[in-house]
Amino acid sequence: MRIYEDLRVVQTRLAVVQYVILVLLALLAASFWHLQVLRHRYYRTLAENNRIRVVPIAAPRGPLLDRHGRPLVENRPSFNIVLAPEQSQDLDDTISRLARVLGIGQGALRERLARRGAPFHPVVVKADASIEDVAVLEARRFELPEASVQVVPVRSYPLAAAAAHALGRVGDVTERQLQSPEFADLKPGDLVGQAGIEAQYNRALMGQDGYRSVIVNSRGLEKDEAGRRPPRDGPSLMLTLDADLQRAVERAFRGRAGSAVALDPETGEVLAMTSIPAYDPNHFTMGIEAAAWNELARDPATPLMNRVIQGQYAPGSLFKIVMAIAALEEGIVTPERTFYCPGYLSIYDNVFRCNRADGHGMVSLRRALAESCNVYFYQVGVQLEIERIARWARTLGLGAPTGVDLPHEASGLVPSPAWKLRTQRLPWYAGETVSVAIGQGQLTATPLQMGCLAAMVASGGKLVRPRLVRALGGRPVAAEPPRDLGLKPGTLAAVRAGLFAVVNDHGSGWRARIDGVEVCGKTGSAQVVSHARLARGTPAAALQPHAWFIAYAPAERPRIALAVLVEHGGSGGEAAAPLAREILTRFLGDTLPRRAVVADAVGP
Repeated sequence: MRIYEDLRVVQTRLAVVQYVILVLLALLAASFWHLQVLRHRYYRTLAENNRIRVVPIAAPRGPLLDRHGRPLVENRPSFNIVLAPEQSQDLDDTISRLARVLGIGQGALRERLARRGAPFHPVVVKADASIEDVAVLEARRFELPEASVQVVPVRSYPLAAAAAHALGRVGDVTERQLQSPEFADLKPGDLVGQAGIEAQYNRALMGQDGYRSVIVNSRGLEKDEAGRRPPRDGPSLMLTLDADLQRAVERAFRGRAGSAVALDPETGEVLAMTSIPAYDPNHFTMGIEAAAWNELARDPATPLMNRVIQGQYAPGSLFKIVMAIAALEEGIVTPERTFYCPGYLSIYDNVFRCNRADGHGMVSLRRALAESCNVYFYQVGVQLEIERIARWARTLGLGAPTGVDLPHEASGLVPSPAWKLRTQRLPWYAGETVSVAIGQGQLTATPLQMGCLAAMVASGGKLVRPRLVRALGGRPVAAEPPRDLGLKPGTLAAVRAGLFAVVNDHGSGWRARIDGVEVCGKTGSAQVVSHARLARGTPAAALQPHAWFIAYAPAERPRIALAVLVEHGGSGGEAAAPLAREILTRFLGDTLPRRAVVADAVGP
């Protein structure tokens, strides 16, 4: 009986052991299935990356060329020191030693590693390293096998600050950009366009990165190359800019704040574009220090702003061109009709002053444009009224972006009763129309819009869409044809006669005169503070009006349209017209019969 009971206990225990063994075998089989089936790709990648390291080969961005094929932006070779964290047995020790060897902070190294995207991709720990850095690292290859040197192309801007706002700059892709679909296939550390043409045509300029597959030993040292895919360079981008004219525009300003843009009046091609003060995009190519960025971003002179497309200024007397076209088209005036100017206009219980205290006397349209008579255009504005003024201003390209192929273009502002009621919940007052009639009040425009206005008159009433790109990868980029506004021939003839007189008939723009070439233009002074404030004796330069001058030349078959703005320059005829003359002289060059000099004329 006792023997039987003992056998039952043994059998029970054997059964338990068998079940435990079966469960363990099942768990082991499930683990094998999980590792070898479900996680096969992951562990295969780990194993391959222990044996094979993929070294990316950066593709050069496409160069930017001027309209004659001369380089404006190119690439230069540079050394990047990279770290492969997976190859390190003690990452903290590696960071400590690498920071000591390269003379950089451990915190900066750890921050770059923390921003890394996918695993097994080397991280750039020092960009654009010096020859000394490379030599020190190569001497310690056995101590730091996780670190290596890559030769990469780096963006180079030979013109430095010249045309910086048009050409733009590159920089590391930001966290915000990585979250957008446009940059979804990029990784931290990749360079992308951050402004100007570099940003607008970023995808077109980017090439396709290549790679090297290298076999490494257990210490991470390269033993052999298993494969290679060469990078594909980005295509070249031929711009409409003329490098020589661009330099001439920069020289003309001589450090004065402002902007200028030159256009082909027939096609809208931008021949030159400058905004001063500017910045050197070379400082951004390898990443800019936070302190330097903050200094640029907080600079009250706003060097990062492209004044040509983002600066919104009162157009001043340049707007009289719009008023003249509107009045002629609406039948308010004829070229022969005159108004009397005693030096002021008393209307709506206010006295509005002319630019000449003793008045101009009887003034026709031609003389009103030539001498920039305010009283003439006050009276035109009263008869046109604000609704028609606003409609014609928008027809002529104001109050909306021009559509130039640059990011973040401003639209300017054309005020109207509906706009004021919507934004300020106030009615429009008749006295405001008088101010708008001479380009003041709440009316604003960008220098590019004013350049397009000059091109419109020069081209015979066709509104162009400005552009900066002619060809991509050798293939022409289609341009939008100019839009014919359908202006009456008599309207254009009268306005062009007035603009001719501005420069050539003792008008306000006589300083833009060039011997041998008939230049047409218009001066403007955009008031930035009230006359009362100036009268109280505030001589600061920052309170002086902005000086405008727009022009086209030659008068017959114009080849160039130009807008120049000198911030706080005072009189457009004194500050902006001479700059325009210098720029036009450089552009016209060989077409001049002899060296151009300012005519011995005395302007008003």
